[in-house]
Amino acid sequence: MNLTPGVVRITADSAVSTSGKPIRVFCVNLISGGSASTLTLKNGTSTSGTAYDQIDGTASQSVTKNYAGGLLFPGGCYADADANISYATIICSVDEG
Repeated sequence: MNLTPGVVRITADSAVSTSGKPIRVFCVNLISGGSASTLTLKNGTSTSGTAYDQIDGTASQSVTKNYAGGLLFPGGCYADADANISYATIICSVDEG
């Protein structure tokens, strides 16, 4: 996971932040490999969290999903990626209240 302020890039299953604090996700850009990929965003910091949204990719292309005002994950955000993902870039911020 490559973490810079407000931007996380993942190539496999990963917690967007390990703090467990509320996170607001504003945009996800999903890049699929040779087959279409799926990325599921879950509330929490592990695969056991409740799925809040699923982004379905297209083979060898980019798919972008924007969340006006941000999608709030009260327990943190976990990105559950399938094997066909090349990478995903997630623009987010920790919600301080």
